[in-house]
Amino acid sequence: MIEDKLKIPRGIIFVLIGAFLISFSPVFVNLVDLEPTVSGFYRMFIGSIGLIIFCLIKYKKLPSVKRIPNYLIFAAIFFTLDLWFWHRSIIFVGPGLSTLLANLQVLILPFLALIFFKQPANRFQIISVFIGLIGLFLITSDNWIIAPDTYKIGIFFGVLTGFSYAGYLISMKFSSFSNKDLSTPVFNLLIISVISSLFLIAIIGLEKESLVIDNSRDFMLLLCYGFLSHVVGWYFILSGLETISAVTTGLILLSQPIFSYFWDVILFEKDILTREYFGIFIILLAMIICISSEKYSENRVSN
Repeated sequence: MIEDKLKIPRGIIFVLIGAFLISFSPVFVNLVDLEPTVSGFYRMFIGSIGLIIFCLIKYKKLPSVKRIPNYLIFAAIFFTLDLWFWHRSIIFVGPGLSTLLANLQVLILPFLALIFFKQPANRFQIISVFIGLIGLFLITSDNWIIAPDTYKIGIFFGVLTGFSYAGYLISMKFSSFSNKDLSTPVFNLLIISVISSLFLIAIIGLEKESLVIDNSRDFMLLLCYGFLSHVVGWYFILSGLETISAVTTGLILLSQPIFSYFWDVILFEKDILTREYFGIFIILLAMIICISSEKYSENRVSN
């Protein structure tokens, strides 16, 4: 009886493993000696190959590309922007802070839902935004005055990453509404990865960057980035989503920026002030309130 109560649902373990694996993404980006857009392209390209292999082994087929929902294309555009902004934010402010800023999508999403789905934000979501802004102020206020322009640009890119990530999730929501018979989440992830790869290679052409990988170290880091973080990490998350609620998943995924901050301190010897720790805690608290309010809204509607 006691053992049954203490048993953790498999879905929770899967999502936590996924969050742990994708938390290494900014670490790989920071370690690899390539331009930000190029590393983003290799993540999507290598990830696409991994997903193709996975689909052929597990499903014995690939997704149909005859009728790709328009919103899935929009999702790929937003995901491309997400990578473009996030990779630059990682370079300028480090893996921890850039990942925390990217996860501000939790606070942005309710207001995009208001615009596109006419779903009003509840009072807890509004309160969480103000709490999150206080936390962000505590993290950046001291550094903002003395920091170089690159730091300020990194913060700006990190916030834009949050908006792009929220746009990606809204597009996926639209896609599911417009086509109830969508293929499996893995198929959708593959389609988005392929389309994003094409967008990123086009951007690389405009930026006139080189795709050459100069050494085996960078090659191995990119393989880990594409396969370990993008494919395996998201497979665990999507698998976990099948057995636990979206609210629970969102709460568990907040461990990703915590892990990333931990890697930033351990691997890159980042100094974090007490004020910054307090700011991180406040932002995570705001995210927890915002995500938990989804369950509150559902209960209020059902009642």
